[in-house]
Amino acid sequence: MKFTCSKEDILYAVGKAEKAVSPKSTLAVMEGILVEARNNTVCLTGNDLEISIEASFEADVVRPGRIVLNSRTFGDIVRKCGGETVEFDVGDKYKTTIVSGNSVFEILGINADEFPDNFEFDIDNSITIEAIDLKAMIRQTIFATSKGEFRQILTGELFKVEGDYLKVVALDGHRLAIRKEKLVKSSPLKDFIMPFKTLNELLKIIGDDETVEIFPSKKYIMLEFGGCRLYSRVIDGEFINYEKIVNNECPIKIRANAKKLKHSFERVSPIIYNETVKSPVKLNIVDNVMIIDCATLSGKIHDEAPIEKLYGNNLEIGFTNQYLLDAFGGCDEEVFLEFSTPLSPLVISPVEGDKFLYIILPVRLRK
Repeated sequence: MKFTCSKEDILYAVGKAEKAVSPKSTLAVMEGILVEARNNTVCLTGNDLEISIEASFEADVVRPGRIVLNSRTFGDIVRKCGGETVEFDVGDKYKTTIVSGNSVFEILGINADEFPDNFEFDIDNSITIEAIDLKAMIRQTIFATSKGEFRQILTGELFKVEGDYLKVVALDGHRLAIRKEKLVKSSPLKDFIMPFKTLNELLKIIGDDETVEIFPSKKYIMLEFGGCRLYSRVIDGEFINYEKIVNNECPIKIRANAKKLKHSFERVSPIIYNETVKSPVKLNIVDNVMIIDCATLSGKIHDEAPIEKLYGNNLEIGFTNQYLLDAFGGCDEEVFLEFSTPLSPLVISPVEGDKFLYIILPVRLRK
């Protein structure tokens, strides 16, 4: 195999592919990136058997071929190359020579036949969404995925196409997060559940100024964007019927500025930070003021935030402070907050439209 390419192109591709490489493995090939050159195109692939990322770029391919190079060594070399172009030449016994500027590197590769095959599945319909919208949807819901393995179905997010919109739902048993955005291209797709790891990697590798095409199947999913393809397994099973949780009427409703409330809850964080058992933050809804109190072994805090009570009685209720921070961090300027009883969930929704919905279970306060 022999090819020449620009340093910028291969650096971009390495940065994407290495996100799917196993950092520690008993098999050397699993710590590598597959390099394939053919038809004046080079494709770099990382694959840890859970997700696979391919990144392609144009190159002057003199001799096609395939080889696996250690991801860390390969990445370090490419980043430190001194020239604007990079030349690869693979010789006998997988000896790989990399030349850039005045630098010449020689490293040993691995037989590409040992690299795992990529996910293969039938592609039917697809949907397309702006990358910036998809990133916002994931970022503002991923915190509500379950971190335990007891109910694997909740360790991912439900993706649901409703007409021209894509809805994303996350639920961990203590809170529910829903985000909705308009699609660039819609198709009638079955619901699918994308794992946390896939969602987390997407946030790292998708740029803002591109679109993402999503191809789901029964067992796998492929996302295509910016010269890259990400393959992943989907979580098999039936997602929780979250709509039962959503359709509850609340007798207390207030309007508030999400940023001001978030700042109040951020001021609680210093006295909770070192607590082994997190103390709840107590909210008192009194007329047009939300009184915020918290007491821990580290100290106490009392704060007040202005609100507009639209209807309902006064209320005292407790919550896990981090849950409030996560939810309000994904809200717009003005939001509605709806309450029922001290043991009933808090519902947070936008003043206009239905772009997001957060539901948080309270904590029982000690008397």
